[in-house]
Amino acid sequence: MGKKLKQSLLFISISFFAILAFSCRGKNAESSADTKSESLRTLTFAKGASGHALNPLFELGKRYYSEYGLSVNVVPLEREQIFESESIGKVDGAYNDLAFPLKFGATEGNIVIYGGAMNGGMALLANPDVAKKVADIKNPANWKGLTIVTPPFSIGEIISKAALRNVNLEPEVDVKYKFIPGSAEQLSAVQKGNADIVVISPDYVETGINMGLEYLFPLVALEKDYVCCRQTANVDKFNAEKESYKRLLKAHIRAYKDYKTGDKKALVKEMSKTSGVDEDWIYDFLYDTDKTQGRSHNPDPNFNGSLAVYETLNLGRPLQEFFNIDVYASALSEIMADYPSEPFYKEMWTFFISHNDRYPSFAYSQLGA
Repeated sequence: MGKKLKQSLLFISISFFAILAFSCRGKNAESSADTKSESLRTLTFAKGASGHALNPLFELGKRYYSEYGLSVNVVPLEREQIFESESIGKVDGAYNDLAFPLKFGATEGNIVIYGGAMNGGMALLANPDVAKKVADIKNPANWKGLTIVTPPFSIGEIISKAALRNVNLEPEVDVKYKFIPGSAEQLSAVQKGNADIVVISPDYVETGINMGLEYLFPLVALEKDYVCCRQTANVDKFNAEKESYKRLLKAHIRAYKDYKTGDKKALVKEMSKTSGVDEDWIYDFLYDTDKTQGRSHNPDPNFNGSLAVYETLNLGRPLQEFFNIDVYASALSEIMADYPSEPFYKEMWTFFISHNDRYPSFAYSQLGA
């Protein structure tokens, strides 16, 4: 499709959306009232048992779940168990790193990716002796002969391998990989010299530094704002109860606004109270730019960013077959209709357009149809 034609279609679609949004305002208000009178819809989500102890979309979403007729439970599972449990319906959804749902979805796993949870956030640390020996170890072009440790099939593996190919090094040939489950075990392997560099989750960066490892840089230095964790769902549950997931996303859209624009100290205090997580840790994890490792949280599905990762894997099945942006588009369009004078949600819509326009039939999907 030509650039001018595509821009014209987007303009027509956005104009139509504006009319649709304002005309639906009364209907949405009535619908919101209806959700309060009906019985609660229950959703159970899995998250990693270690790391990422708090996601502000889910934590601040607690402000709005009952308003949208939802009861949301979050249970911790080991990383390797999450998507198997989700696929067979033991949990309704999950939020965890992108690599596993891509793998499960590509092999006909019974899941769908429909929303965002986290971007960026991982970091690279090195064995201190190796860091001294390798000239300019922060440059991937100098990693030939080194060994990198990551979790099995992780976003850190995918991004780092892409970076190596960009400097004409072949992963697994010029640079070896070790796949070790468990962040503590990964750090230990590098500390003992069994590997040279570790791509570690943000929760364990300070631990690694305290163990004597040398901090190199955040993974976003290799791939800016890379897509990390996504919200996924059991596809049968999702298709049968799209309304439940739309309400969840509406709560997360409003939580995202709070997270980005609210008083940080007050939000940290609130999230500490509702989660039981230490206030200082929450502040460091969400707001201290020296410690966030480029981490951000956004409920937008970001098909474009997910596709960029997926295309490096050569897994065969078209991503759109297990990726849905319509439910998010519908949720955001209804929020915009409910709050027509709020510019933040309009900015979210602009972000949605620019980060999902590689999705097939995008002009149709962006209207939330």
